[in-house]
Amino acid sequence: MKKNLLFIMLLFISIFAFGQTSEREQEARNWIKANLKELKISSDSDINLRFVRKSISGETLRFQQMVNNVPVFDTEIVVHFNPNGQVSFGDHNITKEIVQINTIPQITKENAVLISDKEIGVSGMVTFQESKLFVYNKLATTQLVYRTVTSFEEKSGSWEVFIDAQNGNVLSVKDIAIYCGAECTNTHKHSEKTSNNQKYFMPKEASSTLAFQPGTAMVFLSDPLSSAHVAYGGNYVDGADDTDTAELNGQRTLVNLPEVDNVAGTFKLKSSFVEIKNLENPNKGLFTQATNNFSFTRNQDGFEAANVFYHTDNSLRYINQTLGVNCVQNVAASHAGVLWFDPSGVNGDDNSYYTNGTLTFGEGCVDDGEDGDVIWHELGHGLHDWLTGGSLSQVNGLSEGSGDYWAQSHSRALNQWTPADAAYHYMFSWDGHNPCWGGRTTNSAALYPGGLTGSIHTDGQIWSTVNMKIWDVIGREKMDRAFLEGLALTNSSTNQQNAAIAVRQAAINMCYTCVEVKAMTDKYTAAGYTMSAVPLKICCPSDQTVTAGAGNTYVVPSFTSLSNAISQTCTAVVSQSPAVGAVLAPGTYPVTMTATSGTSVNCGFNLIVEANLGVDEVVKNNFIVYPNPANTTITIKGDNIENEEIEMYNMLGQKVLQRSLIANESVINISSLANGVYTLYFVNSKMSQKIIKQ
Repeated sequence: MKKNLLFIMLLFISIFAFGQTSEREQEARNWIKANLKELKISSDSDINLRFVRKSISGETLRFQQMVNNVPVFDTEIVVHFNPNGQVSFGDHNITKEIVQINTIPQITKENAVLISDKEIGVSGMVTFQESKLFVYNKLATTQLVYRTVTSFEEKSGSWEVFIDAQNGNVLSVKDIAIYCGAECTNTHKHSEKTSNNQKYFMPKEASSTLAFQPGTAMVFLSDPLSSAHVAYGGNYVDGADDTDTAELNGQRTLVNLPEVDNVAGTFKLKSSFVEIKNLENPNKGLFTQATNNFSFTRNQDGFEAANVFYHTDNSLRYINQTLGVNCVQNVAASHAGVLWFDPSGVNGDDNSYYTNGTLTFGEGCVDDGEDGDVIWHELGHGLHDWLTGGSLSQVNGLSEGSGDYWAQSHSRALNQWTPADAAYHYMFSWDGHNPCWGGRTTNSAALYPGGLTGSIHTDGQIWSTVNMKIWDVIGREKMDRAFLEGLALTNSSTNQQNAAIAVRQAAINMCYTCVEVKAMTDKYTAAGYTMSAVPLKICCPSDQTVTAGAGNTYVVPSFTSLSNAISQTCTAVVSQSPAVGAVLAPGTYPVTMTATSGTSVNCGFNLIVEANLGVDEVVKNNFIVYPNPANTTITIKGDNIENEEIEMYNMLGQKVLQRSLIANESVINISSLANGVYTLYFVNSKMSQKIIKQ
C-alpha cells in the first residue's frame, strides 16, 4: 500500500506541480521560430507555454496564442521531443490572423457567472464551475468573452456559456458533455427541470489516503453475454427493474479491489484514482457499508456502483502501473488526480457521458454501468482529455473512435469471443446489439477519408477498426502504450490522419522493433491514411557491466541483437565499434552502434569491464539485462548462466523479488513492483546492476 501511495504522490507532483515549466521551452521556441512560415504566425512572442507532459515517449510542450496576455480560445502549438531530445513531432491549431482588440473587460468574472447561472437555470448542488477570459474569434467578429462551464445536480450535462465581456450579452449556450451518442438511444434528452433552491457547491472532503485497504466486489467481465458466450435473448435479457435471474447473476465474477476507503469502519468506493460521487439525479447514495466486500446482485443499485468503480480503477492502474504511461485526471482542480463517477445519473435516461474529469452513467434500458465496454469507452474520452491537457479532438470522430478502441482493447484481451464470432468485433455487447439500440463494431469496412460520413460515432469506427488490426499484430500492451502516447501528441483539431502519424511516431520514440513499426505503417496505409517514410533510427541498450575473463581481458561480443534499427523496409545493416572480437582490459569503453540503409545513424552506450575476481567467475559474469528502464519485464541473457540465482532489492534494502534462472535467456516479470530504482543482485556471481522500473 505504501508503494502505491508513493507512486501516486510522485505522479501527482510531476503532473500538477511542475506541469507548466520545462527546461526545453527555449528549444521549443527555437523550433517554432524556424517554422513560423509553416505555422503562419509572425512571431513566437505572442504564445505562452500552458501545458507540459513528460513521458516514456519524450516530452510534449503545448503553447497557446495570446493577445495582451489573454489566451485566444482553442488555439495551440504542440512541440514534442523524443527521449534523445530531438523534435520528433509538431502540430498546431492556431488563428492565422489575430485581431488586436481591447482586452480590458467591462464586467467582472463574478457577474459573468451570475449571467450564466440565470441563462441555464443553475440551482441546487453545483459539482463543477469555472469562468475564464478569452479572446474569441469563432463568431462573425473577434470578441473578448468569458467562457463559463457549469455542471450541477438538477440538470444533466456540462453547460458552456459564452458571454461578451464588454456588455454581458450571452453569445452562445451549449452542452459540451461527450455522450455515448444519439445512436445509443431513442430516449436521450436533457431534463430542463430545476428547483428554485439557491445554488451551493459540492463540499470538499478531507483527505483520507492513509485509510485505503484492499477490498472485493462482484462485477461483470466485461458483460454477461460475452462471459456466457451467448447472444441477447432468452434468459439473457434486461428485465424490468434489473430483475435478478440465475443466469445473469451467475456471470458475476469476484474481483480484488486494490484500494477502498475505510474511515472509522465505513467503507467507500474510493481509491487513489477513482471516487464515487452523486453528481446529478437520481440520487441513490454512495453505497457506503461496514464491510470491504462490495458484493451485490444485479437487482441492487450498488452493483452498478461497484462495477463502474472496478473497471475505471482497473483501467487507470493498468495505464499507470503496467504500461508506465502517466495519465490521471488533470483538468478539474477540485479533484485533481482523481476521477469522479456517478453510476446512476443523466436523470435516468439511456445515455452516459464524460466531462470535466467526471463520468456519469444513465439507466435507461440496460444500465450503462453494467457494460464494461460503455465504462471503458467513456473513460477513453477522459484519457484523451487528460493526455492532451484539455485538447480533446472530435474531428472525424477521433475521440469516439479512441473510446471504442480503448473499450475493445480491454474486452478482447479477456478472450471471451473467437475471431469467428460476430461479437468478437462488437462494441457495447450488452448495452447494444439488442432492442435498445444497434451498438457499434470495430470491424468497419469503410476507408479513410472516402468513407467518412460526417457522423462522429460512425466515422470513429474507421479509427477504432484500424487500431484493433494493429493490436492483433503487435499485441495489447504494445499497441495500448503507443496509442495513448500518440494521443498525447494531438490537439483539438487533429484528424484521424494526423493521429495515425502521432501514434506511429510514439512507437518509434519508444524504440519499438522495426517489424512492429512496419506493421503499423502497413495497417494505417491499408486503411487509407497517408504515412510518411519512416526515418532511419537505431536504439541502443543501456550501459552494460561485464567481468573480464582469463588473463583479465574481455572479448567484445555482438551487441546487434540488443540494438534496434528502425527503417522503412527493415533492411538496415547494423555494425559496432569496438568490433566483435576486440580484446579489452578492465575499464569503461564507449560502444557505438551504427545502422546503415542508404544513410547512417548512430547511438551509443558504455561497456564497463570490471576486473576478474578469479578464473571460476569468468563464465558466470557474462550477462546482459534489458530493457533498462523497464515497465513490465526484464530479460536476462548470457552464456552458461543456468542455475544462477537473482535477488532484487528496493532503495530501502528490502528484498522484493527472488528467482532462479533456468535458461540462458530468462524473462522476469516486474510489473507488480512500484516505480523506482532497484538493485539486481546475482547471488552466485556476486554481481549487481541498477534497474529502473517505470
